Amino acid sequence: MPRCKMLRFVRPLYLLLALLIPLYLWFQVKRKSSAKLALPANRLALLMKFAPRFSLGEWLYPALRALCYLFLIIALAGPQWGHATRDFRKKGVDIVISMDVSGSMLALDFMPKNRLRAAVDIAKDFVSRRPNDRFSLVAFSEYAITASPLTYDHAAIMSALDKLDVNREASGTAIGMGLAKAVARLKDSEAESKIVILITDGVNNSGEIDPISAAQMAKALNIKVFPIGVGSGGVVPFPFVDSLGRTRNIPTLIELDMDMLHRIAQITGTGKAARATDSAGLREIMKELDTMQRTEISAKLNYRWVDHFILFLALGLFFLGLEIVLRAFILPVYPE
Repeated sequence: MPRCKMLRFVRPLYLLLALLIPLYLWFQVKRKSSAKLALPANRLALLMKFAPRFSLGEWLYPALRALCYLFLIIALAGPQWGHATRDFRKKGVDIVISMDVSGSMLALDFMPKNRLRAAVDIAKDFVSRRPNDRFSLVAFSEYAITASPLTYDHAAIMSALDKLDVNREASGTAIGMGLAKAVARLKDSEAESKIVILITDGVNNSGEIDPISAAQMAKALNIKVFPIGVGSGGVVPFPFVDSLGRTRNIPTLIELDMDMLHRIAQITGTGKAARATDSAGLREIMKELDTMQRTEISAKLNYRWVDHFILFLALGLFFLGLEIVLRAFILPVYPE
């Protein structure tokens, strides 16, 4: 909770007394210029012989006295320093991005990047536009892992997204496991809104938990799931490495089970799944999600006030004491 400091006065009307200080200084200057010493001529001559032509004290002492009056007036006004605590009250959103990293995410129908890198870039843009939400990241292929727990540290989420890579050794796609892992990340969340953004480009053909069972788990915990199917569908360019080590883009059929994704959305109360056939389409879907699920924030300033009149009282007495010492022992003022 951010803090800030503020100054106030308990009796601010006393500060008006400070307006008399310039009148005091003017009176001192006027009095010095008009004051004349009435002494016999012989004594006056003797005194002027040892007295300096210019006395610093004549101007220093009124200044010291003015400072004394100023700080005493401030002390009388009752200065207080307030330490303000800004209390943020959030109706927060906890969001888990569950990202498919199976081999099919290498498909190049999202040129100039493959599906995974395009999805990562758009997910990072989504995170950057929601500074008040907590995020977690789950990656799944034939199994699911937590790439980042729920955190307000968006830099950590960005870093985890950058580190995502396709699991080239995976032999299947466990969409149900990816969703179940995301639900587990939100199970203990106390946020008023909990959502999973499920991004995949395939069909569920692996894992111990099927997608429908995972969706029912999400519904039981009041977690909304927004499934997004990525891919243009049908035959798409896919990079293969031939026996000579050369990478060639070969048309490959990649299936996408949109019916299953629609069923997940229906079970968790989000209507229907979205379909992104290119980067622009995926970006529009994420922007729409951004407007649908927002964080409400209210802020309140709480002040704790501490009296500081002692400081100004001490300063006033200091300048008064300094004047007395200087006048008595160091810079006596000679009569004119």
